[in-house]
Amino acid sequence: MYVLFMTLVLELPDAWKRLLGLDTADAAARARQMLITEGYREGRLSRGQAAEMLGLGFHEAEAFFKRHGAEQQPTWEELEASGEKLRAALQA
Repeated sequence: MYVLFMTLVLELPDAWKRLLGLDTADAAARARQMLITEGYREGRLSRGQAAEMLGLGFHEAEAFFKRHGAEQQPTWEELEASGEKLRAALQA
């Protein structure tokens, strides 16, 4: 099995690096965490996928996402489906 990697080069002014917390020795790891967290927040990654990419177990990932305010919001369709299920359960 082949694993391919992508290398990103970001050119940021020093002020931006400081604002984003990327002015430290672990800037690459921090940027990677930021990309993965945003991918999860946008719904592009599942919680499990994001946790795996971050190298975290279930409980560690839960704490990480909570600490970083990374909560996925339900879509309108998911809210409607939940409402329909609740109405059906209440009528039963």
